[in-house]
Amino acid sequence: MSPTRAPRAAFAWWGATACWFLGSLLGGRRTAVEAAVPLPVALLAYVVCAGLWALLVLGVYRGVGGTRVALAVIGVVGIADLVLQLAGDVTAGAVVHGAFFLAALVLSAAGFVLLLRRR
Repeated sequence: MSPTRAPRAAFAWWGATACWFLGSLLGGRRTAVEAAVPLPVALLAYVVCAGLWALLVLGVYRGVGGTRVALAVIGVVGIADLVLQLAGDVTAGAVVHGAFFLAALVLSAAGFVLLLRRR
């Protein structure tokens, strides 16, 4: 990985993480499971998930071995989840949640392109 692509890919992934975090917080709770969890517990879960993802991206940024592959594999699962949630947002009419998750999807795609593209 070239030294110029890793920071750009990392910044795209960090931006996607921020959009996911803000969309999860500001988008409201739509399902019964989401509504059953108290707000502090949900906030803690969002912070932990976003923090772990940001640490994985930091490993890619610093060039730690194996993090690039791990980010690619876990990123595919994350993008599939974003697509499913966006489909749910379209049917439910959740505009704020959908806008942040659409931005996260675009930034994640940019992160993949910058991460896996050859020079």
